[in-house]
Amino acid sequence: MSTPDNPPKPSIRDKAKFLLQPENLAKTIGTQIPGVSAAVEMANQLAGQEIDQRIAALESEPKAAALLKKLEESVARPDPGLSDWSTAVAEYLQRTIDLTVVYDGGFHSRELAGRELVQSVAHGCILSATEILVGDEALQLATRVAETKGGRVVISAGMERFEFDPGAGNRALGLRVFPLGARDEAAWQHVRELWREHGLGELESNLIRTPVQFAASTWMGQEIGFIHSGEAVDVMSGERSFSPVQFDASVISHFRQSTSESLKTFVTGVLSGRILRPGSPAFGRDGTLLGILSGTESYPSDAGRRAYGRSLLGHPRFMR
Repeated sequence: MSTPDNPPKPSIRDKAKFLLQPENLAKTIGTQIPGVSAAVEMANQLAGQEIDQRIAALESEPKAAALLKKLEESVARPDPGLSDWSTAVAEYLQRTIDLTVVYDGGFHSRELAGRELVQSVAHGCILSATEILVGDEALQLATRVAETKGGRVVISAGMERFEFDPGAGNRALGLRVFPLGARDEAAWQHVRELWREHGLGELESNLIRTPVQFAASTWMGQEIGFIHSGEAVDVMSGERSFSPVQFDASVISHFRQSTSESLKTFVTGVLSGRILRPGSPAFGRDGTLLGILSGTESYPSDAGRRAYGRSLLGHPRFMR
């Protein structure tokens, strides 16, 4: 039996029906064919079969968070050492935003028609109180999903939602700087009411407003970290992140040759897990913004995937 704290999961029969639909069967077969994995991953972003279960989970998490918050306030928190990533991670939990698609539930079924659903499909970075940074790959994926589902792209920063105009960005070398749009006050008030109902008191805005520290270029051997959507399950997420995220770190293995679209594209060492969505900011241990992740790739002898992304070098916003 399902409860608010344990949202229902699709049964084996439901999943079988879903996988045997023609378009999904094609994706399943496609994963076994070399050379089409990128297309399969893109198609998987369009499916959104379990979006309703994710929404139910988001509504139940504040109950557990209330107890967790009370317990954490009763214990001392150690100061992080100079070699610890936690300070930078705390900052980028606030800076890493979701490009989300708002659409009508009728896309999935008649029963959900008229219900507003939200699906996170990519990430970006808050630069200041008025600016965000988005990579081309993240923007293209978000706009494609919005077109497919008949919805629109918005920005989710924690529990706050902001309007977004995909055509308003200042583009250079595959990176776009956008103005941060107006907050959706109706959605914000609804979330705050849910927060009160679950006994968490008043939900305050935690939108980070301080300008980001950045380095225009990156170097071979440099250590980088990133907050991203991965394959971890049963992830605890609070008010700082709209979607479940995890942290990983690597070093820059090498750079691709320069092109007109990217002067300096870095490639990491082999990662232990997968990065499912493009656009996460890459940052240093000291919190310095170093670039934006574009995607993943692998070489024949690799035991996993590598991330690659664009450095900030050459974009007018970062050459001041």
